[in-house]
Amino acid sequence: MRFIALVTALAAAGCTALQPTQSPDQPQEIAGRSAGAPKRCVLIDSTHSLRVSDSDRHTLLYGDGGTLWANDLGPGCGFNRNDVLVTEPLGSYHCRGELVRSFDRFSAIPGPSCVLGNFVPYSR
Repeated sequence: MRFIALVTALAAAGCTALQPTQSPDQPQEIAGRSAGAPKRCVLIDSTHSLRVSDSDRHTLLYGDGGTLWANDLGPGCGFNRNDVLVTEPLGSYHCRGELVRSFDRFSAIPGPSCVLGNFVPYSR
């Protein structure tokens, strides 16, 4: 009888959904900002460039000041802070689907290539 109770308890425990142990953290640069509607493209400005977030290597940031655009690369792709990012835009915009390559700043060894997703504006 105890054996049946043990098997039943183990089976029930195996069916319960696992709860996430922690929620994904936002990059520190967008903390306290409000997210807007995602955009497919952002206009390239000569005073800004895509850069890796200081706190999340899977997020690229664009712009500064009032609006900061975040592009989540997903868990399968990420860059280091010291990487030099190389893009080849087809026009005057950075757009979803564009390829971003990286090179190590010091050794010039090629790093990963990632595909951009949507750009989410975060404003103050």
